[in-house]
Amino acid sequence: MEKPTLDPHPPLADDRPLNGSGSVFAPSQGFALGAISWNKGLIAVCAIVCALIGLGLGLLRAPTYTASATLQVGQVNPNSPGFLGYVQSASSLATAFSRAIGAAPVLAQVEKKLGLPATDAVPRLAAEPIPLSPAFRVIATGDSADSAMRLANVTATAVVAYESKANSANPQANSLLAGYREASAALRQAENKVDDLAGSGDRAALIQAEAQANAARVKLRGIDSAYVAAVTSQAPREGLISVLAGATSAESDRDSKTQLYAFLGLLAGIALGCLLAVGREHRRLSHLT
Repeated sequence: MEKPTLDPHPPLADDRPLNGSGSVFAPSQGFALGAISWNKGLIAVCAIVCALIGLGLGLLRAPTYTASATLQVGQVNPNSPGFLGYVQSASSLATAFSRAIGAAPVLAQVEKKLGLPATDAVPRLAAEPIPLSPAFRVIATGDSADSAMRLANVTATAVVAYESKANSANPQANSLLAGYREASAALRQAENKVDDLAGSGDRAALIQAEAQANAARVKLRGIDSAYVAAVTSQAPREGLISVLAGATSAESDRDSKTQLYAFLGLLAGIALGCLLAVGREHRRLSHLT
């Protein structure tokens, strides 16, 4: 009877292939991919564990609440002939007015009403113009829904007061008013001088006094016209900007942050599982040497 021949190259204990040269002493070019495919269970366990850790961290994290108040520039009248042009110009004004949340008078009002210093209020405040509309939002954050809503509403009210005062005040008008008072006093003095010289018989002095009085009168009229023009060009104190909708609710970031942490944990777990799988196969090859 013919004896069976023995295979000089018996198979390994598992079905993992050798490298391209037939040796188990060095990893092949696709070793990493092979290690990952041979250790899918290990990678899955690492991914699940890390995802659960991320989920737990997200649930334990203190949530941040966000509230917003909407402010409107001017009065919107869709039936007016220049409505389209108004919306375009008011949109630009809304972008400019939205930057007022960081103004010192606004932050001073926030500190006065809420006891929140400017250094703490600024990181919690933001402004967001609404595209293609004459409005913008004042966005505030806080550790509770009530604190976020109060900060948004107080800041919105402070912005309205600040912009109304800043745009209705004309420094030139105040200067002209002071000049009008001085010119009025100068005219009175010149007229009194004319009255004193009227019966003195000094014709030359009387003519000079009358010329001074006429010059003072012309100056007073010029200042008067300039003051009236400056006052009428001022913006109205009310209606320039108003609160369209106050903050009545706040959104929590607990769900979004929890999902983000769980997803990041899942990615970290997959990466960790892949590293462990490659290391495991390296150790297996080293034991075969």
